Amino acid sequence: MGCAVAFTLAWGVVGAPGSEAPRSFLVYDGHAWRGLTEGEKLALLTGFLMGGAFEESLRLPPGPAGPVPETLETMRREGRLRFPFAPSVYKARLEDFYFYQDRLPVPLYRALFLINEQIRQGAAGGR
Repeated sequence: MGCAVAFTLAWGVVGAPGSEAPRSFLVYDGHAWRGLTEGEKLALLTGFLMGGAFEESLRLPPGPAGPVPETLETMRREGRLRFPFAPSVYKARLEDFYFYQDRLPVPLYRALFLINEQIRQGAAGGR
């Protein structure tokens, strides 16, 4: 849920190319990705990752002011985040993923989940 909310908020900030009204984040795909500037791509991914991390921190016992940066950093270091890599890592992988024309219709959220699993499996295999 948090990743979805963050994705929607991030997309609202950078804006969908040529669109007038926000659409559901579920409809954005490789065509939309290609229409973003480099800065917009990194902003979108940063928001997505921050929202996901925030959502995961909500599973911890509540603090008086919500999750503190130290908690989120600890979760990152311990590998407890679903999307633990830097926005630039996901951006590079998305560029590779959407290079192929037949992958352009794949929704952006789905591509992120597929890429994340590929990276995690590769990292686990190298241990």
